Amino acid sequence: MKFSENSSLAADYLRQAVPKMVKHNIVPNPLNYTLWYSYYSNEFPKLNQELDHLIERFNTCPIDIGETLFLEHMTNLTPSSTQKIDDFQNALSSMVINLSETLGTTAQDSRTYAGAMNNNIDSIQAQDVSANTASLLVELKSNSEAICRVNEDFQRQLDNAQAQIERLKQDLKNSREEATTDPLTGLSNRRVMANMFDQFWAGKNSQQLCVIMLDIDHFKAFNDKYGHLMGDQILKVVASLLKKESPTTVTPVRFGGEEFVLFCPKMNESAAQDLAENIRIKLAAISFNNKKNNEKIAPVTASFGVAMRKGNEVLDDMIERADNALYFAKKNGRNRVELAARESSLTE
Repeated sequence: MKFSENSSLAADYLRQAVPKMVKHNIVPNPLNYTLWYSYYSNEFPKLNQELDHLIERFNTCPIDIGETLFLEHMTNLTPSSTQKIDDFQNALSSMVINLSETLGTTAQDSRTYAGAMNNNIDSIQAQDVSANTASLLVELKSNSEAICRVNEDFQRQLDNAQAQIERLKQDLKNSREEATTDPLTGLSNRRVMANMFDQFWAGKNSQQLCVIMLDIDHFKAFNDKYGHLMGDQILKVVASLLKKESPTTVTPVRFGGEEFVLFCPKMNESAAQDLAENIRIKLAAISFNNKKNNEKIAPVTASFGVAMRKGNEVLDDMIERADNALYFAKKNGRNRVELAARESSLTE
């Protein structure tokens, strides 16, 4: 289900959410708007159950528990549910902007009318009027100015709400990035690859799919000799090379430790082998210096295993075959590319 910025359905969910929040004294911040909008959209049944339990127990949604539910249900999202939350954020933002613009126009009109009215009142007051009439005119002028102040105060509140929504959008973006990005290398993590494969699988895609697994050769010995900080620099260099040399359709992934995977949709085995070989050659040609003593460090190499999906094979099985091919490359001298089709040689 997709809620566009002008969706009447999205607006209806918000109209239901606001009275619910007021009734139970729930803090009207963008985070809680998101929770209770989602509640009425019924997109997250488990979240609804937990919110119902909170209302039953506390007759409100405590701020700290609400934040916990938000992080649990709104930051670890599938691509589909992420789109729904994005649509909600856009809808809420659009509604606040439109209301703010409408109120801004109304406030300007109020100031204009109030100015004209005050001028008229001043003109009347300048004439000889009774004490009662003069008192009434003063009160009328005061009320006119009060209306302007109320409009301006509400305008400031809307501006503040819009700023909070923008911060929430950025927080959501940052949370998703943290959940899907390896902090050292900046590459996608295994969760991203799993989600991409699930989308590939759900679409019953008949196109070819390959995975390339690579492991830095003798990395433990490298860390022991040069230290983990230098080892981290090597991991960053490898990650940078993978991003640079991978086609736009290929996603480099930090698989763990010194292991990386290239997720290669729409790529056959031969093309994947060529990509792996290109990266292998370029990595082996990079020279390094130890900045502590300006010592030259021998080039770093990696071994590669390539597996192409067979039939309805699941991702774990593909990874296992690529890993077996990688082991074969290690066993046969390292710094080489092997295809998963040769894994049978391991048992011969």
